[in-house]
Amino acid sequence: MKIKFDEIILLLFFFLFADFCTQGQGNSTDWGVHPMDYSRIGTAGWQFLKLPTNARNAAVGGIISVISSGDANSVFTNPASLSNLQGFEISFSNMKWVADISYQSFSIIRNFNEYGTLGLGLVYLDYGSMVRTENILRYDALGNSLGVLPVLDGLGTFSASDFSLGLSYAKQITNKLQIGGTLKYLQERLDDAKTSNWSVDIATLYYTGFNSLRISFVGQNFGPDATFASYTERIQVEPVKVKMPMVLAMGIGYDFLEGKNDNPNKLATMLEYKKPNDGDDKIVVGLEYSYLNTFYIRGGYKFNYDVEDLTLGAGVHYDYNNEIKFKIDYAFINVGIFNQVHMFSFGISF
Repeated sequence: MKIKFDEIILLLFFFLFADFCTQGQGNSTDWGVHPMDYSRIGTAGWQFLKLPTNARNAAVGGIISVISSGDANSVFTNPASLSNLQGFEISFSNMKWVADISYQSFSIIRNFNEYGTLGLGLVYLDYGSMVRTENILRYDALGNSLGVLPVLDGLGTFSASDFSLGLSYAKQITNKLQIGGTLKYLQERLDDAKTSNWSVDIATLYYTGFNSLRISFVGQNFGPDATFASYTERIQVEPVKVKMPMVLAMGIGYDFLEGKNDNPNKLATMLEYKKPNDGDDKIVVGLEYSYLNTFYIRGGYKFNYDVEDLTLGAGVHYDYNNEIKFKIDYAFINVGIFNQVHMFSFGISF
C-alpha cells in the first residue's frame, strides 16, 4: 500500500496534536506514585488573542478550524483555508466587548495562484481611559500609620491597549490537502508599561474525498514567554514572564444538501475540540445555513466555558456582476453575567 504525501503531512499533525493532548497527564507506567491534580487556568497571558476576530466565526461558536469555506478573516483562524479564495479580498470587524472595551480587526488577502496565498491581519483592542489609583502609606493627624491605602483623587487617568499584526501564507499541496501558517507580532501596553512578543500559528485542512467531509488541525500562539520592557517605580516588583495562550484545535465538518439537484440550500455542520495550555478542554458545535450563497443564518454552542455558551448570527453576501462580492455579517454572543456582545463584519472581494 502506497502512502501519499498529503497523508504523511496529516499524520504528522495528528501525532503533534496527540502529543500535546497527553502533556501533563503523567506517565502511563504505574510506578505507584501519581501526580497531584492541578488546574492550568490563569497560567498564560495575552488573553486578547482568544477573542473572536470576525462575526462569521463568532456566530458559529468561535470555531476556527473547519468553517465551511475560507475568507479574508481566515488569517486569524485557519490560514490553510485561505487557499480556497480567488483574487483579492478585504474585511473589517468591530465589536464592543465587555466593560465597553473597543475591539477591531482588519484583514487583506491576495491569491497568487500557483505561488500560494498571502494575507495580512491586524487586531487592535482599546480598553479606554481609566481612573488612576496608587497605594501609598497614609498617616493620621497624630502621625500614626493607617497602613497602605489607595489614593483615588487628583491622579488623572491612564489607558491600555493590545495589538497584533500577522503575515499569513497558504498553499494548496494536493487536491485534498491545504496548509498554512501565520507569523504574528504582538504588543500589550498598560499606562507606560509595555511588552512585545511574537508567535506562530500553523494549520492544515484536509478534504477526505467523501463529498464535503473535511478535517483540520490548527495550532495557535506558539511563541516564547515575555515580560514588560519598561515600567515605573509604581510597580514595586518586576512582573514575571508571561506565557503565550497556546491552543490546539481539531475539527471535523460536513456540508449537507450542497450540490444535489441544484439545491440552493446548504447546511454546514461543524464540531471542534480545543485544548488550551491555560484551561480546561473545550468542545464547540456550529451550524451555518445558506440560501443561494447569499443569505446566511448561523448558530453555535460552547461546552465547558466559564460564562460563554450560545452564539447566533446572520449575514448577507451580495454578488455584483460576478466580479465584486459585498459581505455583511452579524454575531450575537452570550457571555453570561456580562450580558451580551454584538459583532459586525464588512467585507469586499474582487
